[in-house]
Amino acid sequence: MTFPRPSTRAVAATLLAAALGVLAPACSSGSSDAKPTDTKVSLGGAAEVDKSTTTSAAPTTTVAPVPTGLPDQEAAAKKLYDAWFANDKVTAATVADPMAVDAMWKTAKGDYSLYNHCSTGEFDTSGCLFRGNNGTIQIDLEKRNGNWVVAGAFYSDPSSGG
Repeated sequence: MTFPRPSTRAVAATLLAAALGVLAPACSSGSSDAKPTDTKVSLGGAAEVDKSTTTSAAPTTTVAPVPTGLPDQEAAAKKLYDAWFANDKVTAATVADPMAVDAMWKTAKGDYSLYNHCSTGEFDTSGCLFRGNNGTIQIDLEKRNGNWVVAGAFYSDPSSGG
């Protein structure tokens, strides 16, 4: 039985793949410095590959700080409200979980005031309502390590009926 002779292209492609497989580990270094690496592979003049790469350090991720809260639930809710009003997410993050901060920033701009008082916090949870012409903001708090932290915020638009 005879096998057909492979084409020159097939041989070049196989050699190219093998060459890249051998050279690929040499292109990545353990260094965190990003430096370009130029590699040229010549396969008997039949094919040439110009592969320029840049290696870089692993991407960095940021973790939101854990809110410390405040000893008084109304003070924690008011600090979140004041931070929202001043468009200061850094200060908001000191008393509120990241999801609560994001939810608070979805509130329609306007002036709101604390309605009556926050609930008693009897079971280490509390709620505060801020009311204004643009709607109602509900702030839910949890007691953590002796301080009150905003665990959630919800905005209710008066025109939505809710």
